[in-house]
Amino acid sequence: MHILGLPTDIFNIYPASVKYKTYQARWQIGDIYVSGDARKTEDNPQGLGCYLVMTGRGCDDIFRILDSRNYTFGDMFKHCERRYGLDNFHFTRLDIAIDDKNEKPFFTIEQIKKKCEKEEFISNSEGYHFDESKFDDFDTAKTVYIGAGKSGLSYRFYDKDKEVCSKHNKTLDEVGSWKRTEMQLRDDKAHAFAMTFKDRPLELGELAFGLLANNLRFVVPNRNESNKSRWKTCRFWERFLGAVEV
Repeated sequence: MHILGLPTDIFNIYPASVKYKTYQARWQIGDIYVSGDARKTEDNPQGLGCYLVMTGRGCDDIFRILDSRNYTFGDMFKHCERRYGLDNFHFTRLDIAIDDKNEKPFFTIEQIKKKCEKEEFISNSEGYHFDESKFDDFDTAKTVYIGAGKSGLSYRFYDKDKEVCSKHNKTLDEVGSWKRTEMQLRDDKAHAFAMTFKDRPLELGELAFGLLANNLRFVVPNRNESNKSRWKTCRFWERFLGAVEV
């Protein structure tokens, strides 16, 4: 709560645990969760430490709090450094979303799915799979996953417009086209990205697209070239990397 700059008495407190961790209580306000009251162990004889989780909406709430004080998330991360030292705090997971709300999207989720099925992509994250659910009588909502969820870096592509329609009982005309690309970073990769973002808090778009461009590429097959790394990047991916709002 000290890091967030919020009084403890506005939080709801209740018993709760975190898988693989020793926390015994949780402080919650809206979509912001802080786990603490760690059980004393040989490695942590004083029961110190806490575990902060912010959902997407929780991040929006924290952004408004920080912005009202003329602070950025970078300032918040620096506060963590000053309070706990470099070796006493780390990020275990960081999700970055890139939204394409153009009336005609740079690509559809079906296009990404077909590229995966044909193995026409190059990634440092192995494997892919799909989820598909009924949206209406004529269409489905699709999600494409590249990389294992527990790996250092994985990706999700999905129909955000259809998700919003289903959750809030809206039509596609009301919501508009909305395709989302998400990168999920864990452990060392999450912490490294957060520390870079800490020093460049106004450059999230550049950092996110740089990460994406350096780690994932959809390509055009070339039957005369057996080395896939030499295949050209497909046009929709080149265009996407240049113009979507983060």
